[in-house]
Amino acid sequence: MIGIKTRNSPKKRAFTLVELLIVVVIIGILAGMVMLSAESAINSAKAARIISDIRTMKSAALLYKADNGSWPIWFYDEGSDSYKTIPPGSPGPASYSDLVTKGDGYWVGAMKVSNDHSIAFSVADVRDVSKGVKRSLENQAEKSGLYGGIFVGPSYQPDMDNLPKFNYTNSGHDMLLSVISK
Repeated sequence: MIGIKTRNSPKKRAFTLVELLIVVVIIGILAGMVMLSAESAINSAKAARIISDIRTMKSAALLYKADNGSWPIWFYDEGSDSYKTIPPGSPGPASYSDLVTKGDGYWVGAMKVSNDHSIAFSVADVRDVSKGVKRSLENQAEKSGLYGGIFVGPSYQPDMDNLPKFNYTNSGHDMLLSVISK
């Protein structure tokens, strides 16, 4: 007798389109969270580099003072794309450190208060760094001893008795100060 063969195998199952879309949405959400976390880490790293450069500038200024008996004035001149020294011809920061003093959107320098030559500070112009980096600098300001100011050019003379902590959010600071000698 000839019979009809039937298969007893289970029905093959595949993912539905809705299930695939849900997986893609979940992966997208997770990737977005990772990207936000990565951006925060990048901003913190850039802020740490700026703080490190300010500390290196402090060391270079101390070496300059040991050699010359006075504090340096080193500032970046955007017009000539180079560092200026006051007095002209005096050794610049490159003579005391291998620090690249112009970074990604910022530069660091050293200055003395004109009316009191015993007071000096290292400075970073952070006008052109991203808002995220400025927020990260603000978060690190207290523990790093960073003060803030509004950039008015290389002749900036802060009130050394009333230095505010760096505060980008409320005060709009775009310059970091770190006291070398007071």
